[in-house]
Amino acid sequence: MLNLPLPWKRSAETVADEPAAPSGRRPVRRRGGRNRRVGATSGDSAIAARARRRLESRRQRIALLVGAVLILAIVAVVVVGVYQEFVHPPRVMAGEVRGVRFTMGDLVERIRVLQGINRYQGGQVDFSRIPFQLLTDLLHAEILRQAAPGLQINITDAEIEEAIRAQFRPEPEPGQEVDEAQLDAEFENAYIGFLTQVNLDDNVYRRIMEERLQQRELFARMLGSLPEEAPQVELQAIALGLDSTAAPESVRERLQLGQDFASVARELTGTDGYIGWVPEGAFPQFDRYLFGEVGEDGQREPPLLDAGEVSTPIYVDESIFLVQAIGEAETRGIEPAMQFQMAGALVEKWKDDQLAQGSDEGWVKINFDSNRYAWVTDQVRLTRPRVTPQPQQ
Repeated sequence: MLNLPLPWKRSAETVADEPAAPSGRRPVRRRGGRNRRVGATSGDSAIAARARRRLESRRQRIALLVGAVLILAIVAVVVVGVYQEFVHPPRVMAGEVRGVRFTMGDLVERIRVLQGINRYQGGQVDFSRIPFQLLTDLLHAEILRQAAPGLQINITDAEIEEAIRAQFRPEPEPGQEVDEAQLDAEFENAYIGFLTQVNLDDNVYRRIMEERLQQRELFARMLGSLPEEAPQVELQAIALGLDSTAAPESVRERLQLGQDFASVARELTGTDGYIGWVPEGAFPQFDRYLFGEVGEDGQREPPLLDAGEVSTPIYVDESIFLVQAIGEAETRGIEPAMQFQMAGALVEKWKDDQLAQGSDEGWVKINFDSNRYAWVTDQVRLTRPRVTPQPQQ
């Protein structure tokens, strides 16, 4: 019988014919095959571990990148907020006159200066409530500064020095022996003390004094232009505040019913309300009631008030007026008090006309709104000057 080496037999016979290992373990050949399978499994695990580490490293890099972006975004928001709050607003233009600019920072600085001066002199005005008015004052002052040569107004350094000395230099009593050197020393101490308390530069204060002298000179020009006589109406008035508990219409009704004007005025205001003889232009808000208006055709219209009649409420700034013309208009000499009143009204009219003309022609620009108003008031309140009031010399 043939003993063919069939494959399925050969394996079994070969294994059977092989001598057993001394340790009783399986043949080395099988052992080697299993080791190869275990080695392959360990390699796969190492590859998977490396893949996991790479994935984890990539996740960490993404997390760090996202965190960095968030931090940069927060820093950017803070920087933008600081810029918008503290850096940008002071540089924004608030007003301009023929290329001369006033920034929001300039306006805040001027308000602080006026606050310091006012408190040094014992005043209590809260300038943070009227920033737009102070911006207008800055524009008026610059308009006058530029117009001064044409008006032949020339304020010299000597005049500025004299005005400052008159404000801070002690004034000796008549007949008192005077030591000029001592007075000069007291002036220097007083002036330097004032600048220190107000935190003000000498050049800035001299500029403010120059503006005051220019306005005083303009007032003198207006005063000198007034006539000696003019049509006038004898006037009495009651002025009520906007927060008054007395209703203007009720007060007018009482007067129309015949109650004494002076008695009602004393009851409401503490004075009898008598103004005196008033020329046209002294109180421009009352002119159309007392003298009538000049129409477009050049003809004067009759006044709104007849003699003895009480006006309807007239709103002027923060007051409400009820006025009564006591009699008919008469031409008479202008009293000095009314001359000053007329000159002051002419100065205000000149400034308002110049501002309106400049706005129309484009050489005056104003860049002010409610947001900038709020920023200015906040800045003024935060840095309000602290000074010790001094008695005026």
